[in-house]
Amino acid sequence: MENIYEILLTILLSAGGVGAIILSFSRYIAQIFIKRYEEELKAKFQNEINHYQSQLEIIKQTSLKYNDKQFEHYSLLWASLYDLKVLADSLWSIANSVNLEKFSKQLSITRTEIERSSLFIEDSHYDELINIIHSFSEYQIGKSSLIKYRSNQSFDEFQVGQMIDQNANHKSNYEILIRTIKADLKRQMGGN
Repeated sequence: MENIYEILLTILLSAGGVGAIILSFSRYIAQIFIKRYEEELKAKFQNEINHYQSQLEIIKQTSLKYNDKQFEHYSLLWASLYDLKVLADSLWSIANSVNLEKFSKQLSITRTEIERSSLFIEDSHYDELINIIHSFSEYQIGKSSLIKYRSNQSFDEFQVGQMIDQNANHKSNYEILIRTIKADLKRQMGGN
């Protein structure tokens, strides 16, 4: 019986040693697989991060280009509006056909510049600019009527005074709109 007991004990000890070896080997293999999986995950996440960083860089570059173009168009628009205002003021001072023609040409140039820039300017600014053009157009019509009326041999001074008052209202409107758009453009371009 003692021999059987010793044999069983030897078998159990042998199996336990092999079991420990198998258990250790299994842990080692599991750690290798875990490290590989971790590396695969890291690589996958790094690829995603790189993709998002490149997308962000593209958006940044596109935004910078758009902002530069927008700044350029706002600058050109302001220059055109300023030229139009100067000619409108000249037409106010001396209402004659020469000043009216200069003003009319600049009005057309400014209208074209607004439409050309409409892709790069804010919608609210576009609407304000169209209002300014409308106000300048009314001013143009009023001044044109006044010049034609005065060219007649006989004209009524009261009627001329009414025309001048009406043109003064148009002038006041475009001056208010110019100040408003100037403030908006300065804000848009980063000024105060």
